[in-house]
Amino acid sequence: MYRIGICDDEKGTCANLENIIYKFGDEHGFQFDIDVWYSGEKLCEYLKQKNSLDIIFLDINLVSMDGIKVGIFIRDELENLETDIIYISSDSSYAMSLFKLQPMDFLLKPLTEEKIEDVLLRTIKQRQRKKMIFDYQIKGNFYQVCCNKIIYFYSDNKKITIVTKIEKIIFNGKLKEIMPRLPYNFIQIHQSIIVNLDYVKECTYEYMVMQDEEKLYISQGNRKSVRQQIAKYKWEKMK
Repeated sequence: MYRIGICDDEKGTCANLENIIYKFGDEHGFQFDIDVWYSGEKLCEYLKQKNSLDIIFLDINLVSMDGIKVGIFIRDELENLETDIIYISSDSSYAMSLFKLQPMDFLLKPLTEEKIEDVLLRTIKQRQRKKMIFDYQIKGNFYQVCCNKIIYFYSDNKKITIVTKIEKIIFNGKLKEIMPRLPYNFIQIHQSIIVNLDYVKECTYEYMVMQDEEKLYISQGNRKSVRQQIAKYKWEKMK
């Protein structure tokens, strides 16, 4: 079951989107629970109550609280990086300004069945990849953590630390043994650091700033490879 939100002040657009999504689910065997809002304020009120959505189709040109402000509220105030935002608008000039909000896609109106089905299929595939589980061992006991909860790994003196939004987990191991077990959104930027690209807030040639504000340096020997992997990551997101 996927929880989907639609937020657009055009009721006709909302109804059309809802019909296409339910039809797509019937044809591909996916179950959807869809809620609709006609203002950004109402959607934010809903999310403030600790309600969660997997995917949001969000119009940029909302009256009063526009879609960009809603996106900032979701990403910065709620610190929610798990919900996939698909922006929709009749104005293509917004596309580049949305980069920091990490949207799944930007769709131009008029919306077509083909556009909606394509972005839904890509989004669901990506969500399924992110649900991969990373397992580790501490003192003979086995534990698991969802890959989409991991911000980065770092190693120090044969100890590996998993950094998540709520805790740090330390166990014995080697990064070179971990990397093959991770989905495509994880890359190694240093011999002792593996990052989840979904949590990168800022990226330069020399370092990355993560969502927890930690600055992680990219080793000189990895800089070219990191740029190539980031480009590949962006391509994978578009598949």
